[in-house]
Amino acid sequence: MNEKIPVYKPPVEQHKSPEQTYTPLTEEEEAEAQAQLKKYPEQTSAPESPRDCEPEIKEFERMIDLFETMYSLEALHAITDLTPEQAPDHPIRQPAKIALEPIVALLNRLEEETNISGSRYAEMKAKYKRLSRAVGMINKNKVYHDR
Repeated sequence: MNEKIPVYKPPVEQHKSPEQTYTPLTEEEEAEAQAQLKKYPEQTSAPESPRDCEPEIKEFERMIDLFETMYSLEALHAITDLTPEQAPDHPIRQPAKIALEPIVALLNRLEEETNISGSRYAEMKAKYKRLSRAVGMINKNKVYHDR
């Protein structure tokens, strides 16, 4: 029981310089490598060009118009006192908040996956923000419409 257990010492790895690790190819290996490169050339793919955004822009505009016809921005702005507990049951604000979700999802998809210009995207984002601010953000039982 008084045996000493030897302490494990990991093997020391010898670091080699790049010159030590490179072994030049023989003529036969070089010929084989060239043959393989000819047989299987490197494939470079052209970067995917973003798809046209016009159909999605039209859909976005339609969704904005539909939102404005279904929900009164004036009535949404009038909501100023609301607790987080009351918010899910609010008859005006909650459906409007839910209706914003597909609009912002489409806006994000437009930015990431299409060829939309920066100015056109900024214009569309401003339209979304106008609706989002009407719905507002709850903080300390108050609905803020300026964030």
